[in-house]
Amino acid sequence: MNYSNLALGASNLLLGTAVGAGVNQSIFVMPKWFTSPPQSIAKAQAEAPFKSFWIPLQAASALALSGALALNRKNDERRKLLLLALGFYVGTWASTAAYFAPEIIRLSRAGDEMAASEATRRAKRWQRLTWARHLALGAAWALTTAALGRRDRRFAL
Repeated sequence: MNYSNLALGASNLLLGTAVGAGVNQSIFVMPKWFTSPPQSIAKAQAEAPFKSFWIPLQAASALALSGALALNRKNDERRKLLLLALGFYVGTWASTAAYFAPEIIRLSRAGDEMAASEATRRAKRWQRLTWARHLALGAAWALTTAALGRRDRRFAL
């Protein structure tokens, strides 16, 4: 196996892990976060292992996807698919930085400053919109899967 296939396989595995973990979290974990916002969100944020799971997973995914793109740059079919995958992946990062992370932090720190009804409304919107993030990340994963199906045209021993 050559490095281009290895990097592509790693990016596919990591993106698939992120999709699976995100969907799992949305179905089984996040509903508990939003039982009585903002208090339940603050408690969930304090207990959740975000720094120890999501940040390393996303950093590794970004490195693997970038490496796969760099190592497959001469394969037109793979390069196009990986550029699209990277676009979806960057979109998830951008939406997280612009909306998801700041909003969940605002909600977790709202305390008594925000009416419970407003916190609940915003939390439900956040929870609904996070499925768009899962779809974008799923698209990136599907594109890396498609790229894996394209033969690497270089000779490898």
